[in-house]
Amino acid sequence: MLRFNMATRPTSFWRMTATVELDESTRAGAQRNTLQVLFAGAVFSRAGMTIGFAVAAILIKDMLGGARWAGLSTVAVTVGTAISAARISAYMNRTGRRPGLVLGFGIGAVGGVVAVLGAQRSNPYIFLFGLMLAGVGSGASNLARYAAADLAVPEARSKAISFIVFASTIGAVGGPALVGPTNWVGEKVGLVKNAGPFGLTLVFYLVAALIVAVRLRPDPLVLTDGLRKVGGPAKASFSDSLRIIWAEPLARLAFTSLVISQAVMVGVMAMTPLHMKAHDHDESVIGFVLAAHTFGMFGFAPVAGWAADRYGKVVSIAFGAAVLMVATVVTALAGEAPNLLMFPGLYLLGLGWSFGMVAGSSLLSESVSVEDRVSVQGAADLMASIVSGVAALSSGVVMEMAGYHILSSIGIAASGLLLVVAFSRHRVVTLLARS
Repeated sequence: MLRFNMATRPTSFWRMTATVELDESTRAGAQRNTLQVLFAGAVFSRAGMTIGFAVAAILIKDMLGGARWAGLSTVAVTVGTAISAARISAYMNRTGRRPGLVLGFGIGAVGGVVAVLGAQRSNPYIFLFGLMLAGVGSGASNLARYAAADLAVPEARSKAISFIVFASTIGAVGGPALVGPTNWVGEKVGLVKNAGPFGLTLVFYLVAALIVAVRLRPDPLVLTDGLRKVGGPAKASFSDSLRIIWAEPLARLAFTSLVISQAVMVGVMAMTPLHMKAHDHDESVIGFVLAAHTFGMFGFAPVAGWAADRYGKVVSIAFGAAVLMVATVVTALAGEAPNLLMFPGLYLLGLGWSFGMVAGSSLLSESVSVEDRVSVQGAADLMASIVSGVAALSSGVVMEMAGYHILSSIGIAASGLLLVVAFSRHRVVTLLARS
């Protein structure tokens, strides 16, 4: 049964802001609808980002005449993702998940248009601005995983998050695989090479926005009474959110997992297209390697969610760190970029990220209070974006000065650190459980 007290909050175009009391059948029904809508939205929004990202570094390299600053393409997307984590999450905090996701996807669609314009004019500034806007859409897609957890029961929270991460498989794998055909179509209509994929960025983000706008009713954050109260205390600032995270050991581990998993994955993946291009692979092969990588990121997310709920989030984080170490060892050995190493290396890089992201997101959500949850989620995603942006920016410099193998070795060290931290926390939790 769903009951409303309409006197407690003002209404708006976007949301029904009544105080809500939920029974189990209402919660379960609303959660099913939420997961279905977020699943469909994730398919299209993820495709909208990955289809352009597969060729973004190559376009920047051509525009700037060298690989040193090719990582700027990833930096631009990461800046957009950071903006989304900060601003879109704050907007969700006031209005609900639905308007926040629609706004984020809409900005991502505009980014597709701007990126095409920048590519056509061979203007890196316009192109990077377009990538930044597309990154806002990607950040909104990332925040959707938390929306999946709003109505989830605690013992199925990881499963709900992993379901939305898994949904991205279709778009994330299908997007890069469409690079060749969209390039062919784009050149036929007068676009420069590698500009065509960004036309589909526009289309896919618009479809995602439409699905969420029409179907995400009721809004899960409204149903859980998670919006900022009118006239109530303000939600925590970014620095306050970080202090909340750091005060709780499990939240601190979750935060570390999100940050390191993202940074290692982005740092190595960002330079993979250029490393392969330098060893005479064409765009189609590069696209399929990135498709394998994104399949590793999203395809086994349900397994990651099941493992986190079954064996514990801390164990899953440690496993993800170990997989990241193996992945970066493989890519460090891929000096001549052989397919025999590039495909499994990039696949495992995505798989390790998946375990760290799913378990970290779930652990973070359950380690803080309900009133702090949205602010903490946004702060964690913002910091992950900042750190991965630094990794992306420096990755081009490191690769040009020292090589792809050194870049991968840095990833080995970072993922090893996460493994040590997770293992130590697991030992503490085990000892406390026995005492």
